Amino acid sequence: MPGIMVFKTLADALRAGYHVYDRTDHGYLVRTRTSAGWAMAIVTCR
Repeated sequence: MPGIMVFKTLADALRAGYHVYDRTDHGYLVRTRTSAGWAMAIVTCR
């Protein structure tokens, strides 16, 4: 099973095809739709 992606900027996540799903204390939770379901990632802004 692959690990969760971690992006350093929101722009990087958006360029990779992710969309903002929720905000966290330290950034954002983002997701993208894949053939196997949703892929989640974290954006750390601090």
